[in-house]
Amino acid sequence: MLWQFPLWWFGLPAALKGWVDRVFAMGRIYGGGKIYETGVFKGKKALLSLTTGGPPEAYRQDGFNGDIHSILRLIHRGMLQFVGFDVLEPHIVYGPVRMTDEQRRQELEAFATRLRRIETESPITVGRY
Repeated sequence: MLWQFPLWWFGLPAALKGWVDRVFAMGRIYGGGKIYETGVFKGKKALLSLTTGGPPEAYRQDGFNGDIHSILRLIHRGMLQFVGFDVLEPHIVYGPVRMTDEQRRQELEAFATRLRRIETESPITVGRY
């Protein structure tokens, strides 16, 4: 499963979060022992592909927005892994609005290259705490 979205207030845009709320329903997608390693999406991979409003340095551990991996952890662990997905390294494009057309083209080419070989990627480790 691939989720493409702009990072919005340090999370998912409301429309995507609403979709998760409606589709990942208890009793259908989780519950009754179907969580994490026994989730209904066990053996499936998930990838977050997102854009940010700021540059990479704003999303480092010492950056003014904090570490991007800490920001995404709640989505990775609390939504995707919770229902059984293996989570892949996120694809992040920082500040595309400030990029030149050539830089945006390069980002698109890099993502296309990644997608062509995505089935060979290994999941990342997302900590429980």
